[in-house]
Amino acid sequence: MQGTMLRAAVLLTGAVSALKPASRRHLLQAAPAIATGLIAAPALAEDFQASLKPLYKAAKTAKLTYRSKAGEPPPEAWAEDAFVGRYTDPINHPGGIRDITLTDTFVGEYRLVKVVGGGGRGEPSEYVLPGLVDANRITVDFSVPPKGGPPNLTGVLTLPTPGRPGATAIVWPDGNKWPQEKKN
Repeated sequence: MQGTMLRAAVLLTGAVSALKPASRRHLLQAAPAIATGLIAAPALAEDFQASLKPLYKAAKTAKLTYRSKAGEPPPEAWAEDAFVGRYTDPINHPGGIRDITLTDTFVGEYRLVKVVGGGGRGEPSEYVLPGLVDANRITVDFSVPPKGGPPNLTGVLTLPTPGRPGATAIVWPDGNKWPQEKKN
């Protein structure tokens, strides 16, 4: 750990004072700042994970209680990026868009997604919401400001029925439906 901090101090000092060589005094002065950053990083990660606990619990409950519909692919058949794309909300917020992207973060066995939306009638011009995906289920915390909706709703991704018109969509428990506009 000390070797890592020393290397980080050298890099930091070298970046700050690229024109003059780093002295031992500069390295020792930079060490507390480096150590503080290294010690604080795990605390920030723990705070982040703690803030997602209610979302995680809702996703886990949805996974345990969800019953597949006849003809629906099994959970292992869904691609990890099944939800990625642009959706609209023509029922509740006409004109609004929702862009869903995957992050590199996992909370337990669920992949964290980012839902960037807004611009529809009766909603903020832009907001970012956290969500967790598992197979064909997405749990989103709509209570995050400025959206201010219900916390931790789980929607189900539906695929078009062969031979019938329709698009891939997310169907929510209140009956709202977000049709997919484009797959990214």
